[in-house]
Amino acid sequence: MGRAASTEEAGWFLVGPKMANALTDPCRARILMELSVRPMSPSQFAEKVGGDLSHISRCFRQLAAWGYAEIIEERPGSRRGASIEHVYSGIQRVHFDTSEWDGVPHSEREALSRSVLESYFSRITEAIEAGTFDDEVDRHLSWDSVAVDRMAWEQLVTRLDQILEGLPELEVQAARRLLEPGEKPIPATVGLLAFRSPQSPEVMLKAPPRYQTPPDLPFGNSPFVLTPKTAKALSNRWRSQILMELNARPMSPSQFVEEVGGSMTHIARCFRQLAEWGFIEVVEERKGGRHRGGIERIYRNTQRAYFDTPSWETLPRFLRNEVSKSFLASFMERITEAINAGTFDAEVDRHLSWKPVTLDRVAWAEITTCLDEILEWLPVLEAESIKRLEKVENFIPATVGLACFRSPW
Repeated sequence: MGRAASTEEAGWFLVGPKMANALTDPCRARILMELSVRPMSPSQFAEKVGGDLSHISRCFRQLAAWGYAEIIEERPGSRRGASIEHVYSGIQRVHFDTSEWDGVPHSEREALSRSVLESYFSRITEAIEAGTFDDEVDRHLSWDSVAVDRMAWEQLVTRLDQILEGLPELEVQAARRLLEPGEKPIPATVGLLAFRSPQSPEVMLKAPPRYQTPPDLPFGNSPFVLTPKTAKALSNRWRSQILMELNARPMSPSQFVEEVGGSMTHIARCFRQLAEWGFIEVVEERKGGRHRGGIERIYRNTQRAYFDTPSWETLPRFLRNEVSKSFLASFMERITEAINAGTFDAEVDRHLSWKPVTLDRVAWAEITTCLDEILEWLPVLEAESIKRLEKVENFIPATVGLACFRSPW
């Protein structure tokens, strides 16, 4: 939901003032998301997503009347008493530019965001269940938290907008190459998110950096890459989620249990294990603890962990799947946290988009490389922001999520 793509590009539709509020209806938004993946009838939508069929049917008819969908097939109704079942296909994808998005009431923006996110994570779930999510060893899946100033935030959102706007042309180029003998299509889903985190920038800036930074900047040491030996340990859901949470801010085991969940005994053991393996360290000890206990230990990551492609390729398939699920669970927790705190839509130019595309191997490599570059760019944006800003309270605590994976179809 960043700036809209050019209206000259086929398949894109810029929302005008009269249509903005109508299209923020969560049901219509979810229908549009589903139709961007495959044709569907109202009854199929109701079975897959849920909802009142009469209301869903009305939403389908409205979208068709407005030119966002069209009937491509009429067949005998599958439900008892139904005469004709209409199958719809999406014609155009809806994109709000920032000015129109700003004019939509906050409550409606939030409802639409939830709908888009639900459809996005439904797409991810389908890929995991179908076994395609980790089919490509160079698939991209990452999320990170950084504190940036307004200039860096605008640079980041603009770059995500550019990637979204470039996908149709990338798909056209891939289609031309796929005409050559031997070329095989890759059905892919690309997801891009950037939103305000609920944590304070002061807390976020205490997290360790992922990459080596110039010596004049207040950062830590060089990165480490997770090896296959440690990957098995980190595929545990709770240990992985602890690492993700500590990327954003220091935390104690009891604080983790209160904010995220889990058994206190098990979570405390996971914290101790990660400390023994050198992934995290105690930065503070508080007497009395959060519940008048003995000593409460506050941990932070020693460095930010990540997989390089060679290490990822050596992992067995089942282990890649487990690590992916852990990382996704952590990311979903972060999104839920931001929505519940009311920060997800706090920036009107926040970015939220996902798009199914058909690529060839060249286009796939181009988009995954682009996402890798953005991930590597995030610490640079934070470092440049620190140089420009003196008051930490003026930073924007941001969470960025990037994904490109093989779709089930």
